[in-house]
Amino acid sequence: MRRLPIFFVIDVSESMAGNLPDVDKCMQMILGELNSDPYALETAFISTIVFAGRAVVLNDLQEVYTLSVPKLPLGGGTDYGEAFSCLMREIDRNVVKSSRDQKGDWKPLIFFFTDGNPTSTSYKSVFRKWNSSYAKNANVIGISLAAKLDYSILGMITEQLFLIDSVDQETIRGLAKWVSVSIKTTSVAIGDGKNFSDSDAIPGDNETVHRINLKKDNAGGENNVISSRDVKVIIGKCSKTRRRYIQLFAREDGSYREKGCYVMPDEEMYDKLTSGDNSGDTIDTALITGDMSSCPHCHNPVILTHCSCGRVFCSDPERAERVFGGIKLTCPWCGSEGCYGGGNFGIGTGLG
Repeated sequence: MRRLPIFFVIDVSESMAGNLPDVDKCMQMILGELNSDPYALETAFISTIVFAGRAVVLNDLQEVYTLSVPKLPLGGGTDYGEAFSCLMREIDRNVVKSSRDQKGDWKPLIFFFTDGNPTSTSYKSVFRKWNSSYAKNANVIGISLAAKLDYSILGMITEQLFLIDSVDQETIRGLAKWVSVSIKTTSVAIGDGKNFSDSDAIPGDNETVHRINLKKDNAGGENNVISSRDVKVIIGKCSKTRRRYIQLFAREDGSYREKGCYVMPDEEMYDKLTSGDNSGDTIDTALITGDMSSCPHCHNPVILTHCSCGRVFCSDPERAERVFGGIKLTCPWCGSEGCYGGGNFGIGTGLG
């Protein structure tokens, strides 16, 4: 039987922390839609690849009815090159090519989800390899998750680029239906033995998903493209549970406002997905405005306690022992005990 290989390549960088539950729901909705379609059940085989600074295969190509996609993890960095290198390896390993004796699998359908520009330039050589050896035999659909991307980068490998304006329950439901229609359309055409082009598999715009015009939508210069200055990521550690959390900040009129503080879902997977150098620049706490969250693990009220080791952790100044005009705390990162007081300081950030 000739299969329709479908690869979901999903950005799970730190900046996705707040949107991850919605993207999880989107994947489950897509599977639910496909499980009700006889053509998709017969032909579609799905693989899920997640990437941040590195890429990991969550599941090999599997029939729709046997598939249960695990919860999406998080990692540091956004490396398109790692994502497509992993994708090429999976195509080489799992997609059956046609030969004299047999017809191979159908052309793979690839859905690439991202919310940010790459933090590495490795994509340049990887995209050249993709275009020379893989592009003719695969259909890539790029989906920007409510981000101001430099669309010319993904435009190097596909003209099928789409944007969703926001990430919430309603838009995710619309996105899931849109993706499902793409897969169903391709599955039906294959099942009926029809000839169809790559563009035939792509539904038109709807209230949720909008096609990107590569000639127009990069107009406006640097101010229209998200940069490392716009989003800051700080990794902290709970002083009670010793578990990590992710704090996101967005730039607003020269200052930074917290977007949220989130539990790191799987610390082992985070380390596996994070590139060796996940160091961004620094953020000065004097530039942070507005209220901040409590620790998502223990609810301590302060989550930007800065140790001399360079790391941050949560604390409760009201309950801490007072010494020498400050408070005595133990850093959960390095284990050192010290006296802490108020003031502004610079904090090293992740790549996002």
